[in-house]
Amino acid sequence: MCTLLADVVMLVLASGRGERMGGPKALLRWTDDQPLAVAHAEIGAAVCARVVVVARASVALILRPQLPIGILVTSTAPGSLGPAGSIAAAVRAGVLESMRWVLLAPVDGIPAAPKTILALCHAAASCAQSVHAVRPCFEGRRGHPVLVRSDVVADAYLVHRPLPLRDVLRGLACVEVSVEDPSVAADLNTPEAYRARVGTAPCFDVGWRDRMASKPCPIW
Repeated sequence: MCTLLADVVMLVLASGRGERMGGPKALLRWTDDQPLAVAHAEIGAAVCARVVVVARASVALILRPQLPIGILVTSTAPGSLGPAGSIAAAVRAGVLESMRWVLLAPVDGIPAAPKTILALCHAAASCAQSVHAVRPCFEGRRGHPVLVRSDVVADAYLVHRPLPLRDVLRGLACVEVSVEDPSVAADLNTPEAYRARVGTAPCFDVGWRDRMASKPCPIW
């Protein structure tokens, strides 16, 4: 068992607008017909001490009843910031406090297997203080989720205009862990990628547009 799990918070980065998909990626239907953001969160809840989903207020309103475990943080960051806006919102909300490591999971990545998350934690524990980040790699291809020290994330994302995660990682002591999980190197960021994986065009909850137009969801 990985001794770091009590100090790991998983951030599901889901505040994008999903313009290419025809709707928010957080609400894409996934296994067992559940939203993709919920699928990420349920896996994270099985192995991490804390799970936080970052989404737009209108999306959070729909996700809240479907997240029995975890915290919702709403983001108002400009869409141009991408996942960096989600990370910044989580840092400002204080959800990293008391956590040593942050597992950053973009919602348009395929939910990682629990054994993959455990492999990242084990590598971080083995490297002790000499590593700032750990990322999975499948057959030479880097992927997600990425495990990063919480103090590094806080320092990088409390600034006015945070950098994309890939740029932050370039300046860190990062370890790559080979895993037997091809999903870490895949994503669902286009309708074509979704269709190739699921077999249908991007689909969402029936009536999701009407529910998103209802009253906004507060920040938790």
